[in-house]
Amino acid sequence: MSRSNTKKRPVFLRAKWNGNTFLSLVAFRFSNTRMLGIPTFGWRNFDEVNLRFYVRGTENQKNKNGVVFIKEIVPRWLVSTIARLLYRENYQNKDMNNSIESRPDSSKIISYEIRESDLSNKFSAFVTTPEKMPTPDSLEAYITEHYWGFSSRNSEKTMEYEVEHPQWTVSKVEDYSITFDFEKVYGHRFSFLSDQNPHSVFYCEGSDIIVRMGKTLNF
Repeated sequence: MSRSNTKKRPVFLRAKWNGNTFLSLVAFRFSNTRMLGIPTFGWRNFDEVNLRFYVRGTENQKNKNGVVFIKEIVPRWLVSTIARLLYRENYQNKDMNNSIESRPDSSKIISYEIRESDLSNKFSAFVTTPEKMPTPDSLEAYITEHYWGFSSRNSEKTMEYEVEHPQWTVSKVEDYSITFDFEKVYGHRFSFLSDQNPHSVFYCEGSDIIVRMGKTLNF
C-alpha cells in the first residue's frame, strides 16, 4: 500500500455577491488596542481608513471568507510600520481626524477625514435607523462576515491571518456625503471611484476584535 504525502494547497477566488464584485471604502476607530495582550501606550486609540475587496478561499475543504486590502491609512508612523512588518499590508500614515456626534433621539453624525497638504478627503454619514442583525443572504452580511485577511506586499508569498469578532448589527445610512479623491489617495487605477455612487452605505457599532498572528501560505 502506498501513501501520498501531497498536501492540498489553498485556492482563492474573487468573491461575488449576486454576481457582482465589490470594493469597499471602510473607516473605523481602534480603541484600547493591545499587542500580545500588552496595552500599546501612546497609540491605543487611532483611526483607520481602508479600501478593500473580497475573496473566497478553500483549504483542506474549509471555506475562508477573506479580505484583501488595497491600502490602509492610519495617522501614526509607528502603527503603519508595525503593521507592514507583521502582516505585510500596504499601510501608510497620514494626518487624520474623526468626529462622532450623538443626538438625544439616538441618531448620530459620523465623519472621517484624511488631510494631505491642501487636500481634504472626507466622508460622513447621518445614522438614524436602528441596528439589526443582517439576514445571512444580505449584502450587509456579505460585507461584514469576513474573518480572514490575505496579503502579499512586495512578495510572491501570501500571508493569511485570522480576525475574530461576533456578528455585527447593521444600521442602514440614507444620508451621507463623500468628498474623496480616490486617484490622489489610491492611485490612477482607482480614479473612476470618484465618479461613482456607492451601491450601499451602512454603519456598524462594532465590537472587540482579535487579530491573530499571520502565517505564510505555501502554494
